[in-house]
Amino acid sequence: MVSGLKSECSFSSWYPQFNKNSLKATILHIPNEVVEYLEHDAFLLPVEATNDTLENAEWTDGSPVVNEEHSVESQPTFPEFSQKIQDVLDNYGSVFVKSNWSSPSDATWVAPTKTLKCKTLEEVYLLLKSSDRIMKDLNSVRNYADQESPMKACLVLKQWQDINPCTEFRCFVIDNELIAISQRDISQYHSYNESEKYNIQIDIKSLFMERIKDRFPLSNYSFDVIRYKKDKVKIVDFGPLDESATKGTLFTYEELQNILNDAPEFRFIGEEIGIQPKPPNHFCIPQEISEFFQSNESSTFLDIIHREVESQRKENESTSADAAD
Repeated sequence: MVSGLKSECSFSSWYPQFNKNSLKATILHIPNEVVEYLEHDAFLLPVEATNDTLENAEWTDGSPVVNEEHSVESQPTFPEFSQKIQDVLDNYGSVFVKSNWSSPSDATWVAPTKTLKCKTLEEVYLLLKSSDRIMKDLNSVRNYADQESPMKACLVLKQWQDINPCTEFRCFVIDNELIAISQRDISQYHSYNESEKYNIQIDIKSLFMERIKDRFPLSNYSFDVIRYKKDKVKIVDFGPLDESATKGTLFTYEELQNILNDAPEFRFIGEEIGIQPKPPNHFCIPQEISEFFQSNESSTFLDIIHREVESQRKENESTSADAAD
């Protein structure tokens, strides 16, 4: 069992019960062949993802780009799964991507927007294929294979929303009681939290008492919420109650064990001088990739991937020809 990745906190486990109080999302089960593709070292995008780019590309005179030499022989293809993703993209417009437990936040350096916002199949597959966090999730799913109800690997596509960081909070539950609430973004001072502190506590506790308490299967856990405005709070995610849950918050794990308040303790940065060192918004680009970009200054990451696909295709064709001879 991988530490911290509890089956109860898998998005596919809790979302069906709490979807009415959560951000809108669609869950797609990842077929075994797609799991194998994501875990394979070769970096090739599926045919559907690269075709999407070519079909929508235009020359400067407005005429479509046609790649007559494009071959699917060396590329993987998952038409049914890719179509399901495309259907969600068409419905939502843009999506936030994650798997059972994790988002591919370590791979945002490959994304054109440097965020987890995806508008195309290509962007979805790029993030999934580039993320070690996603790989760990896929590997962890196997640890539940022998259970009575085996867990399936899933792709979660949340409808994208631009969220004000001052509205995000992480909450901590011990012995089925909400004991603490922390400002989620500890890199900034938000005057909103000072002026709304009592209402924030009341609204989050109301959500917990009315919708979560005694319904979530664990007695010790954390959960994230967004409070858009008074009386409007949405669940973002559930997680374990351990030291990893307190990272990036204003509580330590040890402090949570000693809180005895009847009302949840709410911590937020109350003045500018209280600002904490800012955690990285996205993980750094690997050094070897950075060096590669420096030698290809005029190329985008997608350009480089397309060239690599073509190079591997030609290599495979050459190998096949040699074998035939």
